[in-house]
Amino acid sequence: MNKVFLALCVGSALASASTLAGFGIEADYYMPEAKGDFRYTENGVTSNTHVNNDSDSQYQVGLYLEHPVPVLPNLRADFTPDTTFSGSDGLGGTNTLKLSQMDATLYYEILDNVVDLDIGLTGKIINGEVTGTINQNFDVVIPMGYIAAAVSIPTLPVRLDADIKYVAYSGNSISDMRIKAAWEVFAGLEAVAGYRYESLELDENDIYSTLKIQGPFIGVGYRF
Repeated sequence: MNKVFLALCVGSALASASTLAGFGIEADYYMPEAKGDFRYTENGVTSNTHVNNDSDSQYQVGLYLEHPVPVLPNLRADFTPDTTFSGSDGLGGTNTLKLSQMDATLYYEILDNVVDLDIGLTGKIINGEVTGTINQNFDVVIPMGYIAAAVSIPTLPVRLDADIKYVAYSGNSISDMRIKAAWEVFAGLEAVAGYRYESLELDENDIYSTLKIQGPFIGVGYRF
């Protein structure tokens, strides 16, 4: 479902790019490493996965649409498909934890100059699967605040970007942060390099997590 949603967003963006104030798309090769504990309970059955610096490689895709109507928010979508990490199940065996993420963000552009500033709200959908001694599937929807900033370097075709999605409540906190540098190669086409850091600190009835996921990424993008 996430892949279909992303494809519809891309198709809509390409079809209507000429009527937009701004449009951009980026595809990255992402190399995350995970560390921490993840516990999930379903129907009275609990799986435990302790991940100790296990790594994976995957792609991540993002796009945004900006329009000239001030009262309506702009749209950003980010998709990270299955990233897989292995860890101990605490009983001498091994579990595999697979996470897929789709973020949909509505935001307003506060500044659009040498310095850009965006503020909005994100809905993060996490689809997860635990396989091993116990096999389980789960879905989590997390509302988060969103803020992004970018600085263009004068006289150079270089832009520095940073964004954070964050929420904290009842001792829980979830964050997803990225920093990157983008070099315009030709007519809106960019080469991108950056770093992503995620923290899932959860202690709910069915999910307990202390996971930290982080790693570098490189990619290409296009801005209209």
